[in-house]
Amino acid sequence: MEANPYSTPSANLYGAASGAGGDAVSPSTIAQLTGTKPWVRFMSVLTWIGAIIMVVVALFMLLAGSSGVAQMGENSAYGAGAVAGMALYFGVIAFIIIYPAMKMWKYANSIGRLAASHSVADLDAALAEQRRYWKFNGILVIIGLCLAVVGIIAGLALGLTAMSMKAGGAGL
Repeated sequence: MEANPYSTPSANLYGAASGAGGDAVSPSTIAQLTGTKPWVRFMSVLTWIGAIIMVVVALFMLLAGSSGVAQMGENSAYGAGAVAGMALYFGVIAFIIIYPAMKMWKYANSIGRLAASHSVADLDAALAEQRRYWKFNGILVIIGLCLAVVGIIAGLALGLTAMSMKAGGAGL
């Protein structure tokens, strides 16, 4: 069938139509992603190790801290609360760290599947894992910035309160 020279011009803005297996990712894209795979895997392993160390530290603080606090005497309740609070803090941080480690691990696995299949679906899966990783990190940064602002305001308020109490108490 010949093209009609009088028809309206048209273009496929989204590339070729997707077929059953016709979609393939370019070799240069695969090369770029496979070049990052060992580094992503390395960072994931380090993150897993960090999370495991934090869990071990939290457990050690609970076990060893409780025996050390019992020897403190009358301040043992305060010490027990402080040690338990620190152990809880380390435990929470460890579990927060596990999610990015999982996302990096899945991203590296997706890159491996992409290198084998050259499939756009595997590229989409890899990019989805990367998006989830960066979204989680972005949320953590926003939370950290908010906590920093609250901490600065609280520090200023406590400092001003202490100064006003000292100034008010000096005249008495």
